[in-house]
Amino acid sequence: MISIGVGALILAIWFSTLFVGKSVGGSMLLFVIPFSYFFIYILEKNGKIKNEKSKFLLVPIILLASTYFIYNNIFFRLFNIIVISSLFIFMILSLIGEKLDLNKESIINFFEFIFNPISFIMESVENLRQSIEEKNKLYFDNNEIKKQKIIKTIKALLIILPLIIVILVLLSTADEIFANIFKTMFTFLDFSKYFNNIDSIVIMVLRFVIIVIFTFYFMALFYFFCKKHHLENELINENTKINDNFTIKILLVALNIIYLVFCYIQIKSLFLKNTSLNYAQYARQGFFQLMVVSLINIVTILIAKKRENKDEYKTNKFIDYMSIIMVGFTFIIVISAWVRMNYYESAYGYTLLRLLVYCTLFTESILFIPTILYILDKKINLAKSYFIIIIVMYLCMNFANFDNIIAKRNIDRYFKTGKIDLEYLKNETGTDGINQLVRLLNTAQNQEDIKNEVRTHLNDVYDLLNDYEKNMGLRDFNISKLHAKKIINKAINKY
Repeated sequence: MISIGVGALILAIWFSTLFVGKSVGGSMLLFVIPFSYFFIYILEKNGKIKNEKSKFLLVPIILLASTYFIYNNIFFRLFNIIVISSLFIFMILSLIGEKLDLNKESIINFFEFIFNPISFIMESVENLRQSIEEKNKLYFDNNEIKKQKIIKTIKALLIILPLIIVILVLLSTADEIFANIFKTMFTFLDFSKYFNNIDSIVIMVLRFVIIVIFTFYFMALFYFFCKKHHLENELINENTKINDNFTIKILLVALNIIYLVFCYIQIKSLFLKNTSLNYAQYARQGFFQLMVVSLINIVTILIAKKRENKDEYKTNKFIDYMSIIMVGFTFIIVISAWVRMNYYESAYGYTLLRLLVYCTLFTESILFIPTILYILDKKINLAKSYFIIIIVMYLCMNFANFDNIIAKRNIDRYFKTGKIDLEYLKNETGTDGINQLVRLLNTAQNQEDIKNEVRTHLNDVYDLLNDYEKNMGLRDFNISKLHAKKIINKAINKY
């Protein structure tokens, strides 16, 4: 319990030091690594780890944490906080032997991880107090000689320290050089500099409050999993409930008929371009809706498969055939959504949201593979397969440098069509897309208005990055910002 208390305090101080008053950069990785290590160490010390393989989840956690000092995409910087936290929770629950599946119990366990420890704060504090008392009692009872030495040392310090301070003051007033030496050595003791303005006071108070809150929370969190958390394996009698598959069969047949008509229209009008409508306008009416429909279809297929009765062979086969047909239709719907998005982007440009749609559709297409294997009764852990595919795809998205891709595609589109949304590029692509704006500045011909706008923007960004570099530390270190400053510097010197 003493190790938990000390570790919680150190991690809370480290959290406050890394994040208060600074933008997130290298600080994310600097916090995630020691926090994860200490949590796993505490679990191992208390014999709670049941599944060592779950430690591999540290790989995507650390990779995502490292993106904070490599890239500067605002969307991923915000969303990755949720993803990293979720992955960490899954890792801990899996380490201690929780069976994670796509069900209500797993969702409850997920939220219990976050909120349950709060109710153990007082109990963890009381246990810490008792542990310290027992430790002190045991130590002093068995070490009477050491106890006497400690008492003598404290008495000596109480006598010597005031005397040393008096002598140093006298010598400092007697010799200016001597005084300057000690003035330089002990500048950190000049507390007046911390109270010169209200901002410093607010940051100090905020830092103290954060340290207190997170110390208690971390201590309760570690205590909850080491002392209180236990697994309850509930046995479910599958024979107690017989599913009625009539509704599922009717639903699958009805949906497949609807999708047959829809896919016929898609092939005729969208793929074969047999329509009088403007393609960009036609495509605009539906890629989000089709993406949602494809996700609903996957859920419907999974529910249908789960509700099969083992004793009804013919009925199960019918559901399997209908489910596979629906997978085929869903794949056509995904392709339709992809084509619509492609038409729409060609007409209206490229944005982060539109690129995310592509990634979602591609991920769905890969998910069809384990889904089909699951329908065919192959022995496959569907939840695990989905989890691995989604995490790998999400990691690829984080390291793909979306802002650079978006800026490049929009500028390429400008050279082909003469159309560009500079406001979006300036405000949304950040420092990750700066090299593409410099490319626009270098290659745009007979477009002085665009060049002037880009040049002004680059100068403004350079001033901000210059101020950032002067105050930069390891906590807010970011490769993208430093690289952008170098690129802009070359461009400014050139022009």
